[in-house]
Amino acid sequence: MTEIILDLGPVSSVDEAAFAQAVDRLARWQETRSSLSYKDRDAPGLMIKTVCDVRGTLRKSVIFQRQEWASAFMGFWEAERAAS
Repeated sequence: MTEIILDLGPVSSVDEAAFAQAVDRLARWQETRSSLSYKDRDAPGLMIKTVCDVRGTLRKSVIFQRQEWASAFMGFWEAERAAS
């Protein structure tokens, strides 16, 4: 299965409140679009991890199983960052 990885940049530049709101909006969006509950899916809708780049900078990445989910998240993320 292909993974879509979004690099949101250095952790210090990631607005945690906006990030949490974007994840929440994605979860609500997925509920309205999926006939399966989250308990019945075989893979998580997304994974979040903090990675260290070659310069030692911590970066936040979000990993999706579907392009549609990644695109939706980016829309929510950009809207939340603009609002904050």
